[in-house]
Amino acid sequence: MSGMKQHHLNALLAVAETGTIRGAARQLNLSQAALTKSLKALEGEVGAELLIRSYRGVELTAAGKILQDRAKVAHRQLDIARSEIQALTGQGHARLAVGVTPMVVLSVLSDVCTHFRRLKPQVALNLREGLPSLVAPALLDGELDFAVVMAQPGLVPDALSFEPLVRTPFYVAGRKGHPMAHTAHIADLLDYEWIFSLHAGSYSERVLNWMADRGLAPPARILDCNSTLTNWQLISSTDMLTVLPAVFFDAPSIGAQAAGIIRFDIDLPDAVLGILRLKNVPLSAAAMTLADLFGLYLKRQSGKASWPAGS
Repeated sequence: MSGMKQHHLNALLAVAETGTIRGAARQLNLSQAALTKSLKALEGEVGAELLIRSYRGVELTAAGKILQDRAKVAHRQLDIARSEIQALTGQGHARLAVGVTPMVVLSVLSDVCTHFRRLKPQVALNLREGLPSLVAPALLDGELDFAVVMAQPGLVPDALSFEPLVRTPFYVAGRKGHPMAHTAHIADLLDYEWIFSLHAGSYSERVLNWMADRGLAPPARILDCNSTLTNWQLISSTDMLTVLPAVFFDAPSIGAQAAGIIRFDIDLPDAVLGILRLKNVPLSAAAMTLADLFGLYLKRQSGKASWPAGS
């Protein structure tokens, strides 16, 4: 995009946001003729039609959507560079937006933030709790610098890269006193209702595939829920079952066992936790520091000095 002019890209983004030439021109404080001229010039530069005009307004073509996605990321990178330069010259503060999975929120997040604040006290930090299905679009839109999530490396979108940090065990979990508390066979539990967070690439999806690989039908009833708090409340007070990471049972601050939640003696596949980010887009200095701290504390918690060889 080096040969493209900034105001041409601004015109495309404004049209995509407002859906009309008139609305985009008003947003950019331009005449409709000037805006149309910028869009025509942009189409000439890329050699493809970017817009489709109809009675409903203006829509982006497939080429237009590709350019829109790249332009949004480029704008985000320029904003990062601008904030870093302003912080360097004492004119402002660097900004950093990061997504974190609930497991990280409940384990190392407080230690990481405390350490980060000692190193980068002036950075304006924005944290979002989210699952891979939620943070991936935000990364692609340039709204997040990176995310610490569980993911399956082979299922990560092409535009993103995933750096594995640690493996974490998962357990089938239910309430203390559950009628099947002493079973060690997953098949014995499939008549109960299960709580899963069902989205592409989720650990819940992996568990269902793991069941299918063993010739088992999925649970008869599944409640789709992506709220950790709701999940916790339901399994504490019903015979519903779910899957929880080891940190829920190993961290005293969470106290799953004290809250009456037990883990079943069933071997589930481990999950992979790591850094999800845009491919081929460098992290800012602040983002790199924070990502390194997440790696340090997660590996320390799991007892791994480094990522296991061959994994």
